Amino acid sequence: MLMTMWMMSSRTPHVSGGTSIGRIMTTSIALLLVSLSCVVSPVTSFLLPRQQQSLQQQHQPPIVLPSPSPLPITSEDGQRSLLYQSPQSQDGKTATTAAAATGTSKRAQRKAAQRAKKQLQQTQTSNNINKVTSQHPEAIIKRQKQQQGGNNNTNSKRRNHNFAQRAEYLSEGTDEQFGFNDNLDQLTLTTIPKTQGDTTIDDRAANNNNIQFHQLHSRRVSKLDEKTTADDVVKAIKRAQNLHDEHDVVEIAHFLLEEVDQSFAYGYRGSLLSRLAVASLHLQNYDIAKRCIIERRISHRSSMLPLESAAIVRGLLRCHHTMEAWEVLEDELSLPLEGSVQWENYNEENNKRNKNEMNDDELHLEDESIRRRLEARDKLVHRARSISSIASRHFYEMEPTEGINAVGKLKEMGGIVHQAGLTAEDVGIPWDRLVKGAALCESKRRDGAWDNIDESEDATAETPSSWPCNIVYTVLDAMIAFPSENKDVTFEALCNALVRRTVFVTGAVDMEGCPEADRGEVAFIGRSNVGKSSLVNMLTNRKSLAFTSKTPGKTQQFNYFAVNDKPELARQIRYGDDVPGEKDRDSFYIVDLPGFGFAKVTQQLRQQWSDFMDEYLQERETLQAVFHLIDARHGPTDEDIKIMQKVGTILGAKQQAKEHCAKYIIILTKADKNVKNAKSQSNPGKVSNKVMEKLIVTMKENRVGYAPIVLTSSETRLGRDEVWKYLRFAAER
Repeated sequence: MLMTMWMMSSRTPHVSGGTSIGRIMTTSIALLLVSLSCVVSPVTSFLLPRQQQSLQQQHQPPIVLPSPSPLPITSEDGQRSLLYQSPQSQDGKTATTAAAATGTSKRAQRKAAQRAKKQLQQTQTSNNINKVTSQHPEAIIKRQKQQQGGNNNTNSKRRNHNFAQRAEYLSEGTDEQFGFNDNLDQLTLTTIPKTQGDTTIDDRAANNNNIQFHQLHSRRVSKLDEKTTADDVVKAIKRAQNLHDEHDVVEIAHFLLEEVDQSFAYGYRGSLLSRLAVASLHLQNYDIAKRCIIERRISHRSSMLPLESAAIVRGLLRCHHTMEAWEVLEDELSLPLEGSVQWENYNEENNKRNKNEMNDDELHLEDESIRRRLEARDKLVHRARSISSIASRHFYEMEPTEGINAVGKLKEMGGIVHQAGLTAEDVGIPWDRLVKGAALCESKRRDGAWDNIDESEDATAETPSSWPCNIVYTVLDAMIAFPSENKDVTFEALCNALVRRTVFVTGAVDMEGCPEADRGEVAFIGRSNVGKSSLVNMLTNRKSLAFTSKTPGKTQQFNYFAVNDKPELARQIRYGDDVPGEKDRDSFYIVDLPGFGFAKVTQQLRQQWSDFMDEYLQERETLQAVFHLIDARHGPTDEDIKIMQKVGTILGAKQQAKEHCAKYIIILTKADKNVKNAKSQSNPGKVSNKVMEKLIVTMKENRVGYAPIVLTSSETRLGRDEVWKYLRFAAER
């Protein structure tokens, strides 16, 4: 450093005036460098050994500490570590902890010591607890199991829900360990040796109504004894049903039927018996289910719930015990007696209750009536669902006679269901499933599945000749009796079953052009642009069966459409080929008559249509129904009044003469136009009170006041099931 300063000073030029600025600057820089070297040298002397030490540690094994005595072990990745052993406890047991000793820092030693101390405290605490509870019977049982064959940790092992391992799960443990024999019907009592100051389970059972110890396969509920609760029994039943454990079902049956009385679980025994009956039927054990049903009926009739009865009915149907299912249905889900429930005063009572106009006695009676009404509604819902299950089971098992009878029972409930104020969502009957099942039976019937039945064998039994022309019509009658749900899925299944084939036959301008009167037919009449063709397409679930147009007067003849005629009829009509086959028994004609009013035709053609309609209504014997379409927005027009006069005159005369006459039905179309966003709302269509009053007055004036009125809409599919009720008349002719 001094040599450098001398060289710099010697080479610095001199400045006039006797003072050298270069020497002053050089001296300052030299002093600065000296001071920096004094500061940096200690730091570098401290850091370099540390870096060398860390580099050496990466290539050297850990240094063994003198205390406590380490036990070196090697991990899976090959890194060495130390296992420190803590001092022995008072019981002679040791608590160990593994600490990674990759370095010799004090932090690693301190962490290892803390873990060893913590584990030692936990060990001492557990030892103290074991000493306190060592005389407990459960502790005795645990030690005995450990002494006999070792503890397999079956209690700490989590339940495996894999179906492939359920058999292994059920077979865990030995017969001696669980205390039951191979015969599932025999129950054995697991005994526990007596100890000082404690009583065994035998003594407790003798002091508590002699309830025995029933061992189960379940880990969550391993036994049934005097301490068992209703929740424990429910868990055991669910597990036995899901895993098909027949042994547990038998044990639970012995416990509920023989060990406990009616007061078990605060009267909840009846519900437990119903659950056990369903589980037994799920395992095809009808004997246990029968005992549970009888005991529940005798001892717990007042607390039976309709939901439980419906579940038992479905379980009996699953085991093909149909007669027993009907017995449970008629006994536990019977219809309320006439007059026992006041459905009419429900709204009045609610109004009084809201206005606080009832005294205490009236309020008590009103609460009691509401309770009875709710119970009756619940029973009606589950009865309807149970009957639908029975009918569906018969249809899908190719037993149409029993299915038809069950659907008839369902139809009888329609009136009281409406009185109770139940909606289609409340009842929740799977109509689409019933329709598909009935259609399946009808398909087998058309294939000749029941043609060889000898009607002379049993004169009282119903035969295929007594069935309707299409079995699906029985389901349709029940659907009409119940509140309408207006679901597209249901009606699509209905149309597919009732309208299998449609074909345009001919367009007639006079009676000579009409096809042969060999089947029933229905006629649709109304003014132009009222929606006749759209309604026909909606009813048949076709898009273009009848031609629709925004221009009035497109229909200018009597268009005949054949429904369910023989196959390949269109080829015969178009090309004149002789096609073999016959029409189905439910075949009929749909006749689309020309419209009046707005049709841009000559007066002569209008008169020709009018004369043809008069002759058609008077002479067509196969005509079963006349649908008169009226716009729901405007009500009857002058043209509609003329049609009413014509129909009232012709059909009224035939009625007075006691001749066959067609049924006259008023159809209000385009009801969705009276509701904003009808497709997105719960109300698919309506008619105003003014239009309805005008229509009723007009009908009475023209002697057709007896005619039914159906509200429809081709957009929202409203009223299609109600219209099919009258289309059936043509199919059944």
